[in-house]
Parts: sequence; structure tokens; C-alpha cells
Amino acid sequence: MKKIGDRISYEKHEGFFTVIVSTQIDKWKENLILFWLIAWTFCGATFIYYLFNGEINGNEKLTLFVMIIFWLYFEVRITRTYLWRRFGLEFIRIDEDRITIKKSIFGYGRALPIMTTQVKEIIPADLKDKSYAKVFNDSFWLIGKGTIHMITNDDNIYFGSQLEKNDSLKLSKELMKMVNSYR
Repeated sequence: MKKIGDRISYEKHEGFFTVIVSTQIDKWKENLILFWLIAWTFCGATFIYYLFNGEINGNEKLTLFVMIIFWLYFEVRITRTYLWRRFGLEFIRIDEDRITIKKSIFGYGRALPIMTTQVKEIIPADLKDKSYAKVFNDSFWLIGKGTIHMITNDDNIYFGSQLEKNDSLKLSKELMKMVNSYR
């Protein structure tokens, strides 16, 4: 296997090409997300306890119920981000007729197949270095949209979560070269 940076490995096999993008981050960042998840779960457990066992009236119960819905939304998001950072991978496979991109946690995830004839261009995503979108997309507590932009006849697809600019450039060139060779 060849490598691009610390997180990307790729290999050309007989009849297809594969890329694996790791989602690993520094251990202290992973532990910070875990601490956030535990604290958020504790808050939600407290809300649920007081909803059912607290001595509160109807209006307060309604307010607490709405707050629990808000809490639950972010509980799912934080849990998914933690699992993505701990066990997630991005798989990219290119063969004669299609390119398949899959973001997976524990091997589960939805694969997105795109016909190679539909691919117009694969380039690094155009995010300005000091823009809000770039800073937000690179935040370690989010999964992120992706740093590689695939332009197809029907859609714009982003993948390669939070890759360095240089790594995105190298990977996008390698992917475009492989797509062109399989056409």
C-alpha cells in the first residue's frame, strides 16, 4: 500500500483501485469528545429523571419535554461523531464502470456508487483558508463535509473529511488519474 500523508492509503489491484481514509485524530481530542458525550448524557439523564419523578407542573413538564428533544438531537450527533472519530473510515473504490464512496462506522454505512462516465472533475474543495466554512468544516468535534469535491453530471459530492490541503490535492489528482484510466 502506498500512503499520502498520515491518514490516506491506496493501492491498485487487478481490475480496481482502492483508497482508505482514516478518521483518526489526536488522543486528547478524542478524549475531549468522549468527556463531552459523558457530560451531555448525564445532563439528559437528569432531565429525564425530573420529567418523570420531579414535582413539576404541566407547563414545566412541557418545557422539560421540549428540552429533552433538543438534548436527544445533540446526543445522537455527539455519539455519531465520537464513533466516527474512533472507528470510522472512508472507502473509495474505482473499477471499470463506477467509483464507489462509503463512509462507514464499524464497517456499516451507505455506499454511494457513481458511474465513471458521469465524473467530470475531482478537485480539492474550494474553501478559503480563513473563512468560517473552512474553520467549521475542520473542527474536530464535527464529522465535516469533506475536502475533495467531485463534480458529476448530476451532483456535487464531497468526501475526504478534514484532510490537509496538500493531501487533498494529491489524492484528488490520483483519483482523477485512476478514473481517466478506467474510462
